[in-house]
Amino acid sequence: MAKFTVDIPVGPIWNQEDAEEKCPIVCAAHLGTWNGQWKTVVPNVMSVCGCEFETEKDGDMSLELDVIAGPIWNQEDAEKKCPVVCASYGGEWTGEWVTPKETWANMSVCKCRFKFNKK
Repeated sequence: MAKFTVDIPVGPIWNQEDAEEKCPIVCAAHLGTWNGQWKTVVPNVMSVCGCEFETEKDGDMSLELDVIAGPIWNQEDAEKKCPVVCASYGGEWTGEWVTPKETWANMSVCKCRFKFNKK
């Protein structure tokens, strides 16, 4: 199975010790693993962690979460946006989406399914 690496924003990282604490957490939250690399992209504001991912997401467990997708206007729009949004987090779109009443015309969410193995 092939792997790829993506830099994930984590906020400021002050030193290697701080990276060793923050990066594994951020990478795991995106269903990846930290590759040991990090860099500061905006001094005192933002750093990124190198997170490694498998190309195929599978596993005996799954979790469904709503992921922010920007405004979605209708089903046709959702069919264009949601698969891309879910894939950007390593998941698959379930076909469901909603624009919460309190965010109408500003923000919608896509329901994404994430598969992983039980450790």
